[in-house]
Amino acid sequence: MKTTVQRLALPENKRILMTSDIHGHADGLRAVLKKAGFSQEDILIIVGDLVEKGPQSLKTLRLVMDLCRTHTVYPLMGNVDLWRLEFLQSGNPERWREMAEYSFHAVEWWGGSLLHEMCAEVGRPLTRDTDIISLFPLIQRHFAPEIAFIAQLPTILETQRMIFVHGGIPHEDLAALQGTDAYPLLKFDDFYSAGLSFRKWIVVGHWPAVLYSRTYPVFSPLIDRERRIVSLDGACGVKREGQLNLLSIPSCESTDFTLYTWDHLPRITALDAQQPSSGEKARYIRWNDHAVQLLQKGEEMSQVLYHGQPMDVPTQYIFDHDGVLSCSDTTDYALEAAPGDEMYLILQLKNGCYVKKNSVSGWYYGRYEMNEVKKS
Repeated sequence: MKTTVQRLALPENKRILMTSDIHGHADGLRAVLKKAGFSQEDILIIVGDLVEKGPQSLKTLRLVMDLCRTHTVYPLMGNVDLWRLEFLQSGNPERWREMAEYSFHAVEWWGGSLLHEMCAEVGRPLTRDTDIISLFPLIQRHFAPEIAFIAQLPTILETQRMIFVHGGIPHEDLAALQGTDAYPLLKFDDFYSAGLSFRKWIVVGHWPAVLYSRTYPVFSPLIDRERRIVSLDGACGVKREGQLNLLSIPSCESTDFTLYTWDHLPRITALDAQQPSSGEKARYIRWNDHAVQLLQKGEEMSQVLYHGQPMDVPTQYIFDHDGVLSCSDTTDYALEAAPGDEMYLILQLKNGCYVKKNSVSGWYYGRYEMNEVKKS
């Protein structure tokens, strides 16, 4: 797919809301928009990756389509959206089989997939015995409006003071990018670490902002005012404690950002105070840097060697990755807490809980009570 640039003059008196990487969480999108008080007076920009890695891909896609009809909404293409589009538009049976195989993996990991939802709607549930070759033309006909909607999503949205793109751009000469291969702009891994600076603000998704953390996990958007970069992705659907981030500004002239979040985790209330550990000395095991050596295995917590330093990690987080002993994302950072603080419960152990508070993950060792589940 070729890069397309949409240019837009935003009204000066409208609130701008921006989110990205919804990843099949329609209920989360509804909830965070409700929290932000989203209305027809606002402008919403969605910086790609509407589908997959969540249980409600088709529902999310249709929700965004409906919002585009009833509100002022500008969705952009994400790399996962493009990946799905290429499968759905393909006439290659081998690619259909590849999509079906991925879908079984997606259901196991994330509770759903776009193809599973599509097959269920046309009355042909996807199983290992499904004849995907005969089914796919029906999928393409039945979901022609949804496929067409994804196909028309632009790669880049340029406004007076901001440029929105899912992955990132190498420079601000958008005329030079027009018509080039879109994929590198949609999957610009580790964009912030490229060291680029811009005149206009560049708002991206794709790479979870938490991966830029070095001491403990921070899931809120990364905002660099000097380099004029906003990285939105809260790892919704990608990390066990991921969240959906939504930033708002009161007008297109402002950079007074307000953050709203949605989280799927159960909530608890702290009953005891806790002093934080030293953030500078905290260690943080994260994706793509998770190799460890086992020193002592315990029932709930084990001691590992990580970058030459001993570290206690949940035993259930240790796994084999292509023959390399590894550990899922975690930190040894202890959060600051006061009685009455609300937290999200990630992992409950006998001697403490791995939690998230104000978009930061860490450990809490005090007493707590479970909060009642509130429907969005």
